Amino acid sequence: MKQTITQNDALKVIHFTKLNNLYNKFKKSDKQIFKKILILIFIPIIIYLYCQMFCNGKLFFEPKRMLLNFMFIYFIIGFIYCITGKLRISLYTSMIITFCAGIVNHFITQFRGTPLVPWDIFSLNVALTVLPTFKFVLNKKAILGIVLFIVGLFVLHKTTFSSFKNGKLKITYRMLVLIGTVTFTICFYLTNIISFFSLDENWDPKEEYHNNGLIASLFKQSRNLIIKKPDNYDINSITKLASTIQVPFVTHDENYEYPNIIAIMNESFSNLRVVGDFSTNAEYLSFFNSLSENTIKGNLHVSVFGATTPNSEWEFLTSNSMAFVPKRTVPYQQYVLRKSYSLASVLKEQGYFTTAIHCYYPQGYNRNLAYPRLGFDTFLHINTLKNLQYIREYPDDLSTYKNIIDIFENKKDGEKMFNFTLTMQNHGSYTDENFGNSIIAQNGEYPKLNQYLSLIKISDESLKYLLDYFSEQKEHTIIVLFGDHQPYVEDEFYKEMLSQNYEDINSKEAIENKYITPFMIWANYDIDEEKYADIKDISANYLASLVLDVAGIQKTPYLHFLDELRSEIPIITGNGYVDKNGLYHDFTETNEYTNLIDNYHYLQFNNMFDNSDKLKSLFEVPIQAK
Repeated sequence: MKQTITQNDALKVIHFTKLNNLYNKFKKSDKQIFKKILILIFIPIIIYLYCQMFCNGKLFFEPKRMLLNFMFIYFIIGFIYCITGKLRISLYTSMIITFCAGIVNHFITQFRGTPLVPWDIFSLNVALTVLPTFKFVLNKKAILGIVLFIVGLFVLHKTTFSSFKNGKLKITYRMLVLIGTVTFTICFYLTNIISFFSLDENWDPKEEYHNNGLIASLFKQSRNLIIKKPDNYDINSITKLASTIQVPFVTHDENYEYPNIIAIMNESFSNLRVVGDFSTNAEYLSFFNSLSENTIKGNLHVSVFGATTPNSEWEFLTSNSMAFVPKRTVPYQQYVLRKSYSLASVLKEQGYFTTAIHCYYPQGYNRNLAYPRLGFDTFLHINTLKNLQYIREYPDDLSTYKNIIDIFENKKDGEKMFNFTLTMQNHGSYTDENFGNSIIAQNGEYPKLNQYLSLIKISDESLKYLLDYFSEQKEHTIIVLFGDHQPYVEDEFYKEMLSQNYEDINSKEAIENKYITPFMIWANYDIDEEKYADIKDISANYLASLVLDVAGIQKTPYLHFLDELRSEIPIITGNGYVDKNGLYHDFTETNEYTNLIDNYHYLQFNNMFDNSDKLKSLFEVPIQAK
């Protein structure tokens, strides 16, 4: 019997087929969504884990801080997804970016003792020049981090999922992600939402990264690229403050001889016995320690440890403080973008010929751009200095000093010179196996320390050569020498030294000992060193004014303001400040010194950033004194 298929039956078959296809499609779609959800959970966890490995960070810590790290990981993935529209590409790219940041942080921390910051990209040329001196070492955590990265790549490669076929749906998802990332960016950079996450603020940047996590720390540092006007900053109030600064005019008889001034910031020059006592087979600073006649010496407190040399020279030359610029920024690269007032400009106004020497590559930290803007007439560097000799990979102090002597001997008759020289001999790392150590400390327990102290001994001998030469010269000359920061030698050495005197080696008082270098002001003529006998500890921002005092040279109102400030707050760095009673403070405190700190902040902001209302007379030599 023949069966006939009616039109209704045919329609039923068609509808059933469509429903079945739709069901299968949704069933397949559910699997795809489930896979995507799993991979969007798994990969961020992998990223978080290897990033923590690379910064020696905690795996489990304050929930808010952990949450912020994951928020930034998803922010990176979402940002790339907005651009590409491909989830797999977004995950691969995010892994590669974060892995590169992590492994670079690992090696940078090994090399200089401080972690990666976003603007290190501007110092890539510097990093490449010192790279040959560094030994790459992978510790257990770094190896585990690499393994986790490989596992993440393998799982992502093996997980199959398809992109959205529906163009409108895909656009909708991308728009939602875009709205989320833009909203997050605005909230993070333009509001104080970061305070909700209670991130650690530590004097030791390694500890800060350890406590906050690598990803959160890097994004936190990126906020420091934004300069904000200080609270309650008002140009009328600043003008009133400036009018209260009394500027005594320096007067001399017609026979007074203005001295040549030579300022040397010696790379990593320090006496590590300020950290703690240790044994050595021989003295390494015998000449420096022997100086007393016509010599002023003390401890110089700086804002950096182990690296970031230009911040110390910037504080010395400009008398500004790292206290009032974002943490771990580099002013030469970010803020010295036009003519800036400095010790060089003050002396140039008063007839000095100004030269800068850096016996390495001129582009390092933008010095080739910064020095002319700071008022230097001439900049000599590795490509223009004469007859440089090398110890390890770096020009030595002795041949560098001979170039200073050459400038002195070839200057015009009656011309006064100001020279600022930055050395390189003692630059890290201290792992050159071909260098013969003459100093053995702590029975040879710390190889990097041995090499560092052996280099400092050579610096001490070179300083003797320089001072012996100028001792024989008739022209009055002042030589200033100080260190930019302490060296990054073994962490265990610093911990051992600090534990001698401090129960808590992470306290402010303990950590500050790692931010002290020696300073010396020496003259080849009679000076009243007893007048400055009470100056034992000052910060780098005060040193230039002290030098001008000793030289008998007119100062600016800004420098006179700082002289008054120094009597109340002798030490102020990017880490905090120490009052006249020796008490340590951070900038979040409100106390009897708050108004003084705020006034310094206002004047420095006006000096550096307020180009429309800059009070130029504050930072220039008074006309009557010229």
